[in-house]
Amino acid sequence: MQPKLIVTFDRLNNAEFVTKSGTIVAGLTENANYPEPWMPQLPTLVELTIAQTDFQTAYHEALSMDRLKIAHREDCRFILTGMLRKLAPYIEIVAQGNVSVLETSGYDLRHDTAHLNIFEPLPAPIDFIVSHGAFSGTIDVKVTRLDGVSNYEAQITQLDPMVELNWVHALWSTSATHMLISNLIPGQIYWVRVRGLGAHGVGLWTDPHNIMVI
Repeated sequence: MQPKLIVTFDRLNNAEFVTKSGTIVAGLTENANYPEPWMPQLPTLVELTIAQTDFQTAYHEALSMDRLKIAHREDCRFILTGMLRKLAPYIEIVAQGNVSVLETSGYDLRHDTAHLNIFEPLPAPIDFIVSHGAFSGTIDVKVTRLDGVSNYEAQITQLDPMVELNWVHALWSTSATHMLISNLIPGQIYWVRVRGLGAHGVGLWTDPHNIMVI
């Protein structure tokens, strides 16, 4: 049976969809298996990235339970879902049934094909260092590069780091040693954590570190 991607995103709650859509955007960014330009009928990677960022922002704003913000979150989710579903058939065509190539896209595969490959989750990056950036309102984040990892995700929070919903996506990076988080508030304390993304999915998070921004 030809491998297929899972595009039934309705099964995911909003927090899970933030993570999954971010994983797909990261998987397709600078992915040699799916070079741009894509077909003109498809959303571009830039458009997809903007839609994912808009949904992520709307998700966090809607945590206030404001009805207008919740409605805006649902509109953003609808737009992003449409883009991801429209892009999936193209990814399947390009992959030509190659499961390993499909997995680099960040999409999940249907269970009847995903069982062909069983992998241990990526470990958390080691040698995790958070330091002040060269400019006010920035911090530098570094880890040791992990084998099999193509991208790294950093998240931040000023709230309780033990509560999963408090974490906010900060950046995706192809570099393990040059992750600069900017637009932070000087004098405020931020918690930071990092994980890797490879061909076989996302890895474990580092233990969070905190720092006061200068």
